[in-house]
Amino acid sequence: MTFRLARVGFAAATVVALAAALTACASATASGQSCDQSNKRNMGVVAGSTANAPTTALAASAVAQLKAVGQSNGSVTVVVPSGTPQVMGTTVIGSTAQDGVVCQSDQRNKLTQITSYINALKATSPQVDFLASIDQAARNLGTNPMGVLVTGSGLQTTDPLNFAASGVLYADPAQVVSDLQSRGLLPTDLKGVTVYWSGMGDVAGAQTPLTVPARSNLTAIWTAIIKAAGGTLSLLPEPSSGAAASGLPAVTAVPVEAVQTKTDWTHPIVIRNSDLLFTKDTATFSDPAAASAVLQQLVPSIEQNGAAVTITGTASKDQATNNTADTALSLRRADAVKTALVGLGVPASLLTTAGVGYDWCGWKSETDAGGAYSDALAEQNRSVILTSAGVGLCG
Repeated sequence: MTFRLARVGFAAATVVALAAALTACASATASGQSCDQSNKRNMGVVAGSTANAPTTALAASAVAQLKAVGQSNGSVTVVVPSGTPQVMGTTVIGSTAQDGVVCQSDQRNKLTQITSYINALKATSPQVDFLASIDQAARNLGTNPMGVLVTGSGLQTTDPLNFAASGVLYADPAQVVSDLQSRGLLPTDLKGVTVYWSGMGDVAGAQTPLTVPARSNLTAIWTAIIKAAGGTLSLLPEPSSGAAASGLPAVTAVPVEAVQTKTDWTHPIVIRNSDLLFTKDTATFSDPAAASAVLQQLVPSIEQNGAAVTITGTASKDQATNNTADTALSLRRADAVKTALVGLGVPASLLTTAGVGYDWCGWKSETDAGGAYSDALAEQNRSVILTSAGVGLCG
């Protein structure tokens, strides 16, 4: 096993026990169907607690991706996104047992071990570098990759993508990509790869929380970077929350405009369902005050824009066979957002609504890497998107 566990303070006995557990299945006796080694799928993982972000705790949808790797008997390469990325190594999290029962037991045990290991990782150098970490994590994926799993805020604080520099958080995504391309700094191993990202825009510690426009543009920048590198970004839906871990190397806080009046309406503004908190299958806010606080952030920029803004609701498919009910639900949610914005002082004449259900350009698959439906993945399709005239839902 190649993980350097001692770097995160594991006791020697724990290292020995984990190493033994990860290799024990090789000695299993043949007494039934062996673990299938014919379709191994590998994953890169970028994770580890850094300052100004919630302590790493893999979300259920992230663990589901790792589970699928184990069930294929594949491997993971782990990189901590410190200012100088820490490549922790590559290890198999599947099994080579010659017995089906032993195989499944190995896979379950290794999933528990790798999850605990990743959750315990911490940065060891100042600042945060997601771009180089993703590049490192994608180098051992093979020909049939499971993807790259990233957990963290996405607020890189090192060149060439230093969001701590003035204005970078609000930069045009196309210009950011153009700069990286001209300098040959895009990841080189993401062609055909899905990057599953957990916790984008979620912060803690000294970092000022992101406004909806700031989070939306951050997502647009990373979407454009990963697309230009040949991959696809899939945002995992569970927000990261809680305090930052203590005693971590310093990370520069990224400046966030308190009152966002300079929203770039040439791009869509996406509001996550986890921010609006609609009660499931309804257009009712489960916490009206929280939803109002989120929408209040948009009032100045809508008024300054001075032109009509379309509020479009999107919905998850949830294994539906037609889009009628989902289109109606998404329209009701768009109408609820309009009503709330008018209540906050936005002239009704500046707002129109639409609902597309699950039939739109940004819809993401709702099945996990093993092919099973996942409500956690479906959650990423439940949103409300604000666009100015002539701007598409996908930018």
